[in-house]
Order: sequence, then C-alpha cells, then structure tokens
Amino acid sequence: MAEERIIGFNLGSQHVAGAVFTKTAAGGLALNRFERVDMVGDPGAEGQQIGQIKMALTGLVGNLKAKGSTARLVMSGQPVFIRFVKLPPLDMDQVDQIVEFEAQQQVPFPINEVVWNYQLMGEPGDIDVEVLLAAIKSDELGEIDKAVQGSGLKSAGAEVAPLALYNAFRFNYADIEGTTLIIDIGARTTNLIFVEGNKMFLRTIKIGGIDLTRAIAKEFNVDFNDAERRKIADGFVALGGPYADHEDPVIAGISKVIRNSLTRLHSEIMRTTTFYRSQQGGSAPDVALLSGATAGLPFIREFFAEKLNIPVDYFNALRNVTVAGSVDRDDLATKAHTLGELVGTALSAIGEVPVNLELAPVSVRAAKAFAKRKPYLLVASLTGAALLGGVGVWYGKAAALAAEKSAQLEETASALESHSKDISSLKDQLSEIETKKDPYFQAVTSRAYWTTVFNDLSQRMDSDLMWITILEPLAAGEAVTASLAGEASAGTTPVAPAAPGQAPEQKMIDTIRIVGLYRGNARGADIVVDYLTNLRESPYFDLKDKSTSDILIEAENFTPGTKYAGRWEMKLPLPENGRIPFTK
Repeated sequence: MAEERIIGFNLGSQHVAGAVFTKTAAGGLALNRFERVDMVGDPGAEGQQIGQIKMALTGLVGNLKAKGSTARLVMSGQPVFIRFVKLPPLDMDQVDQIVEFEAQQQVPFPINEVVWNYQLMGEPGDIDVEVLLAAIKSDELGEIDKAVQGSGLKSAGAEVAPLALYNAFRFNYADIEGTTLIIDIGARTTNLIFVEGNKMFLRTIKIGGIDLTRAIAKEFNVDFNDAERRKIADGFVALGGPYADHEDPVIAGISKVIRNSLTRLHSEIMRTTTFYRSQQGGSAPDVALLSGATAGLPFIREFFAEKLNIPVDYFNALRNVTVAGSVDRDDLATKAHTLGELVGTALSAIGEVPVNLELAPVSVRAAKAFAKRKPYLLVASLTGAALLGGVGVWYGKAAALAAEKSAQLEETASALESHSKDISSLKDQLSEIETKKDPYFQAVTSRAYWTTVFNDLSQRMDSDLMWITILEPLAAGEAVTASLAGEASAGTTPVAPAAPGQAPEQKMIDTIRIVGLYRGNARGADIVVDYLTNLRESPYFDLKDKSTSDILIEAENFTPGTKYAGRWEMKLPLPENGRIPFTK
C-alpha cells in the first residue's frame, strides 16, 4: 500500500511554496517533493496578491500532482492578529467564556467578522494562565480559501506562519539549550520568536524584504520591480568598518542602503529583547537563527553577528527531516532556511505539536461538521432502506398494529401528563436561576478585563526612567474617587455623594487619568511622548483620532540636578465598549 502523502502549501506575501511529505516508519518526517514560485510586483499593492496566489497554486498543484487532494495551508502572519494574554487565576471550566471575552476586547475588529482561535500556553499548574490568541478577518480568509479551491485543492484549514515555524524549531532543535531568537525575515514583516525551554514569545515587526527594495527604489529613482531585480542580482549587506566598498559604485550603494534598512530592524530587535526580559521574565538570547527568503542575502549573518554579539546561524528546517533521493539536494540546501513553515504544518498532520492553532474558513468548518454527521446519516439511510423492505412484508398487519399502538400511546400520554407539568415547573425555576447567575459572571469578567487594562499600561511603558504615581477613573470629567495625596485632578472635581433620601445618580467611567514622574534622560520630556505613542496601539483606549494635546495634559521639562524628577499627566478616553457604570 502506498504511503499517505502530506501535502502543504506556504502562501507567502511574495512567494508560494509547496511540498509533499510522508511519515517515516520511525515516526519522523520525509520530504519527497518541493516546488516554489516567486510572485512579481509589490506585495503591498491592493487587489493583486490573491490573483497571483491562485495562479501560482494552480501551477504548483500540477507539478506536485496534487489536484483534488486535501492540503494543509500556512498563511503569512501579516494579516493575522496574534496576541499573548495573561488571565488571572480562575476555574478552568470558565476558560472558554473568559477567553471569548478577552478576544472581544483584544481583537481590533468586531468578533462576528473574524475567524479566531486560541491555545493555552505555559506549564500545567502555573498560577497565571497565558493564552495565545490568533484572529483574521473572515472575508480575507474567505478570499484565500476561494483561491485554494479554485486551484483544484481541498483545504484542511490554515496555520499561521510564525507558529508553524516554532513547531519546526522544536522538532529540529530539541537538543539546543538556553534562549534562542529566531529572526524570520519575510517580505512584509519580520517575526521575532524567542524560545526558552517550553516558553515562547512572539512579536511581529513591520519591516521586511520589500522595505529593502523600496529603499533601493527611492535611492536610485527606479521602479519597484527594477529595484527588486537589483536586490536579488547584486544585493548584499555592506560590512562597514575597515572593509573596502565594492568596486562598482552602484552595487556599493545598494549594499549600504540594505545595511541602513537592516540597522532599523536591529534596533527593533534590541527593543523587543529588552521588553521580553523586563516584562516577560525572559533571558537574553544565547544564539540567533535566521529564517525567511530575505535571510539569504550575502553577509546578513555576519551583520547580525556583529550587531547582536552572539552566535548567528541559518535556520535548518531539514535538520531532522529525511530528504528523498529524487529531490535536488544542492538546490534544497540553499533554501532550507525558507522551509520551516512547510515542515511545521506537516508535523501538525502526523502528531502532536507544541502549538496546534488552526484558523478554519467556513467551507472547512462545514466539511468537518458534515464528516461528523456522515456515519449517522449512513446508518439512517440503511435503516430507511430496511424499513421500506419490511413495509411490503408487514403491510397486511399494519392497520391492526397501528390501532394497538395508538391505544398504548394514549394510555402512556395520560400517565405522563402529570410529569409534564412537573417538568414545566422545573424549567421555570431553572430560567430564574440562569437570570440570577448573570451578575456574578459579569463581575468575574469585569475583574479580568481591568486586570488586563492595568497590565497593558505597565507593559507599554518600556523604560524604567518613568513610572505612574496616580491612576484615577473619571466620569464626564469628574473624579470618581477622592483626590490622592491631596492632588486634585486637573480641571475636575470629585463626584459628590447623593444627598440623604435622594436616589444615587448613575455615572459612566469614560476616562482614566494617570499621573507620573520621569527621571532625567537624554530625550527629556520626549520619553513621555514615546509612552503616549505606545499607548495609541492599545485596544483599551480610544486614542486614534485624539491629538497629543488632548491626551497629554502636562509633561514638565526640568534640568537634571535641579530636581529628582519631572511630573507628567495624561487623560486616556475609554472606548464605548470598555466603559463601566457606577453609582455613588
């Protein structure tokens, strides 16, 4: 019997790759076929990518002889919202409800317009429960699914590229110790994956290969396609320092443009490393692995080794994968750092993986639901056929049997009538209990919500040079609580309690006022503006259309040495779905 094939496709922003795997007798993975198609043009251009994906898939399906097969898909992480969320200690029976509430708060789209899923992370028995959330807009996933079906494939659901890459790392580098940083440089984004034991942290940075191409196009005043060809043909990372420039001034210029763009990426890597160590309790990376097509640029490994001051190597997705003799090994060796996502999705098909988080389009969910019902439908069909055959035999006795059965049913109905009344009474009591349960559930979910709000305020303050001293809720400009430390809110007055005998007035907390201090630093009061910039990305505050002057009430400038710290104050409006009613 032929071995069952595992077919996977990686739908990148600038390429589509397909591979055929089989499971080995020892439970491992074997690569039998691999094909890749690069897509032309700027992947950031609207309305082009889905059509190119369909064309590329159609060609690959033919080359891999996969038409009509069920395939596993890996999507680029660019359109997918990924977030780690920490929940307070709670009963595990409530996880689904609490996570759904968190998804409604975290995902920046209406929850009924997205496909989302989650997985619990961390070790069993941890005090805090960490959840990995992933979501994509339903219409974007639907477009991808239509392109897949239009190419002659059946979809088995989609995984997210950085998570599939993490599974491939755990399979291939089980022997590695310490903290590893995977730098996955894609076309539109770079995924930074920190792996420390069984712990994983992920951040996506909006710097990728097309940013290098656009920088070349701008520097040499050429179009995107010409710049992309020059990057692929002549591009490399300038070594800098004592190394001489290339003798061709154009190639030397391209190398310097690439180095400058990668220097921006290095700054983001260092910023993320600091956040991982300070906010996630992680350790500095001991080694870095480069992944993605852009990682193939000459001297990019030397560049990051110089900047990060740690050993840097290319990610080898085939380290523990058997390669069939029919595959061009020399060609594959130059692309092994781009195969992590395909290996990861194949591993999901053959067994358990550390992260198994699938985003299934409507067609896949419907097919799985039908597959579950199929055995029952088959049994029902066979039963119906048997009954039809029996009708012909027993037709003569049907009238007598029906009359006898009718009499029995009438007798049974009379006996059950009293029980029906008791059941109706119990249903009414159950409905009343369900109604009383709602306030308690709301209290639990609100507690979890405010915990995440305060955690978000802390995590976005990525500097130890500033801190918060006052956190005060406001309702229509009025302070909810009495002034702290004798300091009145700017332009506000505390909400007065209701007079004796007067019904308390209900208010709505719509703003959070935060006051803090910052120590002397090279940027001065601009460090407060940096914090505000980070807060604008938070889903918990309504800051997108607000000017800095509306939010940042004060950022005191002072001369270091004259005083210990400078005062700052912000008023952060809450979105409508995050406001809390109260009475006083």
